[in-house]
Amino acid sequence: MKKKHLEIILDQLKPHPKPKVNLEQYTIEGRLASEILFFAKSDIEGSAVVDLGCGTGRLAIGAKLLNAKKVIGIDIDEESIEVAKENAKKANVDVDFYCMDVADVDVNFIKEICGDLKIVVVQNPPFGAQKRHADRIFLDKALEIGDVIYTIHNAATKDFVVKYVNEKGRTITHIFQGSFRIPHIYEFHKKEVVYIPVNIFRVV
Repeated sequence: MKKKHLEIILDQLKPHPKPKVNLEQYTIEGRLASEILFFAKSDIEGSAVVDLGCGTGRLAIGAKLLNAKKVIGIDIDEESIEVAKENAKKANVDVDFYCMDVADVDVNFIKEICGDLKIVVVQNPPFGAQKRHADRIFLDKALEIGDVIYTIHNAATKDFVVKYVNEKGRTITHIFQGSFRIPHIYEFHKKEVVYIPVNIFRVV
């Protein structure tokens, strides 16, 4: 599958009908999602992929379309999970979605599902704009369960992420730059659309 084809498929999936500001719910557009997934393609193929804070499932579904052996999507929001299941059905892929708090995800639970497969975490965590340090919860869990991690963060937090990952004894091998499209979906938004610079880190 070509990157442009994946982008089109992901953009055709249903977004969250009523995003919740306290959860910083923003649907990742197909362009950025496909760029990240192709960046991670060599790790994804034949592996188990875990999407923490999966939202409506775009990264999880895209990973399955790029030949992940097993894909798990986890999100605290029940409405997101229901939409994600609809989207997986529409894309004709098999993804296991679980409604639970990322902080409560147990490494043994993940390993029981994934067996001996390499575990690749692909996540788009909240940036922490509404809840301070919300991104750390996701980063900590990814570092706990993932053999390889692809995680998206606001570009302004680059130094923090690098220091945090190094202090946890893990290594950043690549940093991929992109932009996250945020449309006018919440009352406090003043512009129709803004693009936020982001970094995608590959961690081993």
